[in-house]
Amino acid sequence: MTGPVTSHWRSVMEARRFIPWRRSSPSWTVRQAKAGFSLPELIIVMVVMGLILGLLLPLVLGSRDALRGDQRRTGVNQALRIPAEIIGNDIRMAGERFARLSNTGLQPVEIIAGGSGAPDQIILRRNLSDDVLPVCESVTGTQNSIRVYRDSTWLANTTSPSYPECGPVIDPDGWPRNLRSVQDLADDTTSDGILRGFLFNPAAGSGQFFNFSITSSPDPSSGQILRQGSGPTWAGYPLENRPRIYILEERRYRLEDGFIELVVNGRDDEPLRVAADVSELRFQYVLDDGQVTGIMPADMGWRNIRSVEVLITGEQAEGADQTERTLAYRFFPRNVLSR
Repeated sequence: MTGPVTSHWRSVMEARRFIPWRRSSPSWTVRQAKAGFSLPELIIVMVVMGLILGLLLPLVLGSRDALRGDQRRTGVNQALRIPAEIIGNDIRMAGERFARLSNTGLQPVEIIAGGSGAPDQIILRRNLSDDVLPVCESVTGTQNSIRVYRDSTWLANTTSPSYPECGPVIDPDGWPRNLRSVQDLADDTTSDGILRGFLFNPAAGSGQFFNFSITSSPDPSSGQILRQGSGPTWAGYPLENRPRIYILEERRYRLEDGFIELVVNGRDDEPLRVAADVSELRFQYVLDDGQVTGIMPADMGWRNIRSVEVLITGEQAEGADQTERTLAYRFFPRNVLSR
């Protein structure tokens, strides 16, 4: 066995002498991949990328600015729509229980024009009682009792003009019926019998709010109401002007320092803020003859209103960008149809 094996390995060794040994080397493609990009190629790539960014960046930034602008406009619209609806609901309800009201006297819708660039105000009123109390004496100074009823002797002795409104029918309990209905209202809606009234002077077209109760001592037929709490000095309400007292709710909207404020029943020191970031507030009557005006013509009034136009301007800022919008609404005071 030794002979053949030795002969075999001799043959292998002899063959290796004639096979040259060559070290393998990487291909051209592999060498290039390891070498990377050349400088001209990098410059070309950077130029192309710069051109692409130069084209896309304005589009991206423009789209972002447009989106933000849309968001600001949507925000302003929403912020203005809410106070407009609040004011509109009060316009729709204005004039409740004013069915017998003519175009003279206290008006359910009253626009106070701002003038000289100042914002407008609007006053909206609705009666809480069907009865209006006549004032049967002159009211001046700081007097706290006001007569709203007179007996037949006073009525008979009063010189011209007469005041038949001061002698309402007496009910079986000896109460003047207008006082009885007002007292019932106080019993139903308050815990202390105190109501808020509005003393109105038709000749002057103005009035004042005050708190009052009806006296039942010593006799309801005394026909007096009593002012409760501290109140202002009366502006002067002569008997001959036929002043009267309304039991009503008054809601006045105004613009103060960028806020729409609501003043209820003349409480100017207790305003409620309805909206912010408002720069302008305007109101106009839309009348049945086609006029759109902020000042009611002298020969027209409540019965001529077809709608009330509300214009609100608001703004919203984001950095240096600012969006301003003006929305206009028209609301119909439905109680104008009551006769």
